[in-house]
Amino acid sequence: MRDKLHKDSFVQCLNTDFNVIDEGSAALSLKLTEVTEGFITARQEAFSVIFHGPADRFIPQGIHKLSHSILGDLDIFLVPIAKDNDGFQYEAVFNHLVQVK
Repeated sequence: MRDKLHKDSFVQCLNTDFNVIDEGSAALSLKLTEVTEGFITARQEAFSVIFHGPADRFIPQGIHKLSHSILGDLDIFLVPIAKDNDGFQYEAVFNHLVQVK
């Protein structure tokens, strides 16, 4: 799964839906709306992604299983960061070592 968790992988999936498939919960989709510029060095990559969900369903902070047509199943730690009239926004932050070649 770690090979999927790179900024470029998420950039390719901007404005597409990720289905929340947590056990015991009803179907829910989150739209990937933003991939933030973090930083990348020869040894480390850091970035974050922002999802937008509906106003009538709230996802608490924690690890959630998401499914995507390109990236497959991912366990991602989501944090609610904002609410507006259209729904809730959630952020996931990634910071990992890059394999040195």
